[in-house]
Amino acid sequence: MEVKSPSGRVVAHSDLGWPQWRVAIEYEGRQHAERGQFGRDLDRYSLMAADGWLTIRYGADHLRRPELIVDRAARALRSRGAVW
Repeated sequence: MEVKSPSGRVVAHSDLGWPQWRVAIEYEGRQHAERGQFGRDLDRYSLMAADGWLTIRYGADHLRRPELIVDRAARALRSRGAVW
């Protein structure tokens, strides 16, 4: 999913997200621990936060508990006004 700045410029790509509520989901695989990637991730996440995005990050251990992933994503969406 494209993450855009208030001016409409694409500033990042997220694994999953809901632009209308500015909630993004990111899976952090092993490659994100590499120094260069880690630095790029920090820059991207701080840029997204500066533009009002809430990013929920998950790793491999979370995949064993999909209910946790769904619950946290739902809570994040509700915190931004989503209803269903």
